[in-house]
Amino acid sequence: MLGAVAQLAEHLHGMQGVRGSNPLSSTRNMDIEYIKKILFDTKELFTAQFLIALLSLIQVSYVVKQLGAENYGAITLFITFTSLFYRGLHSKNSDVVLIALNKENKNIFSAALLFDFIVGLIALTFCLTIYFTPYIAKFDIQDLVVYFFFYLVCRVILNFSETSKAILINSGKLKLLSYMELSGTVIRFVIIISFIYTNPSIQNYLLGQSLYMMLYGVLSVFLSRKQTVSEKYDVSISYKEYWHITKSTYKKIRYDQIIGLIPQHFDILLLSAVTDLATVGIYKFAKRLVEPINYIVAAFNPWIQNQYSSSKKIDFSNFVKKLLLPLSALIILLFIFAGAQLILLIGSSEFVTAYEPLLILAAGYIVYLLTFWIRQSLLFNDLITYHAYGRIIHSLIFVVLAFPLTNLYNSSGLALALSFAILFQKIYEYFVYKTKISPKSIK
Repeated sequence: MLGAVAQLAEHLHGMQGVRGSNPLSSTRNMDIEYIKKILFDTKELFTAQFLIALLSLIQVSYVVKQLGAENYGAITLFITFTSLFYRGLHSKNSDVVLIALNKENKNIFSAALLFDFIVGLIALTFCLTIYFTPYIAKFDIQDLVVYFFFYLVCRVILNFSETSKAILINSGKLKLLSYMELSGTVIRFVIIISFIYTNPSIQNYLLGQSLYMMLYGVLSVFLSRKQTVSEKYDVSISYKEYWHITKSTYKKIRYDQIIGLIPQHFDILLLSAVTDLATVGIYKFAKRLVEPINYIVAAFNPWIQNQYSSSKKIDFSNFVKKLLLPLSALIILLFIFAGAQLILLIGSSEFVTAYEPLLILAAGYIVYLLTFWIRQSLLFNDLITYHAYGRIIHSLIFVVLAFPLTNLYNSSGLALALSFAILFQKIYEYFVYKTKISPKSIK
């Protein structure tokens, strides 16, 4: 399995050279060569993300079957609420560290970790407001207090992984990054399955997630520290200097991420306000089934970032036409013709109504897959603010459509609002790319 992508690339290589004099054959060979090169560059990342997606689906399948739609909905609501603060303050902070590493040839490791810790504590403090929200009435939290607090503490430790990812990407250690992420998924899978098998409860699920976050955070620090030591930097910067270097980028990324929280997390909170926990669980289940598309993006993003960090040019036109389009077509056909069977295989008959929102969400996620690279291009051209503007459009479209469509069609209406929001955001971002970045690459 670990060599599957490499074998595919070698097979493509073996198909070349048969009719080199034929223009059509020559063009086809060039396309194969292009795809082969990317597959070789990303084979470890792709293999790791494939295994991560597979383990995640098996985990979801087991958890939803053991807990049922209502308990799964309660967990979803609980984790979604706390994620608002951690993601709002720290999501994509690896981008901040990566830009800092590109600017400074100094050791920023300790200062960056301290920043991760401080931001995590702030998020933890904000998360305590869950006790004063109307969502508390959706489930009994009295038996979850200890688990809840332990979960928040471990979530602080997970913040360290953002700095670690940036260091590995900047150093070109993509294979090590893929192994780190795969190891984290295996740890999560083993712990959660074991705990749910022992006692299928919300408490055990939270405990399993907490232990995973703690172990993964510690593992990421260990691996990235070894890389930092091997670089043998002469100078280490202070926390004050680190903040001075990163504050501008951090503010831009925070602005971008906080705006993005509206469609990313408020869909669950909105659905919980107008329906029951079982419907929330069904919608979240449909969303989890299309999330493997995000793993494809997660495989390509470090490669794209490393190309930019190494000052290499990427032909995004070929990237989309020769790789992303065929892949997207395959995925959407899979959901159309095998989506219902997939729901029964991974879930149960309790989740059959997830098919319609599954197809609608898949359409939106495919748009995202075809255009995700625009964000990286904006980031490394110091135009990330335009991604934030795109997310404002996304959020406005989502808010305008979500309330009426959810009232009319429940989870399918919410999925439709989310997919339309993705479409309009990406149309805007593509326009920015074509007008502000594409002309530069031509010159």
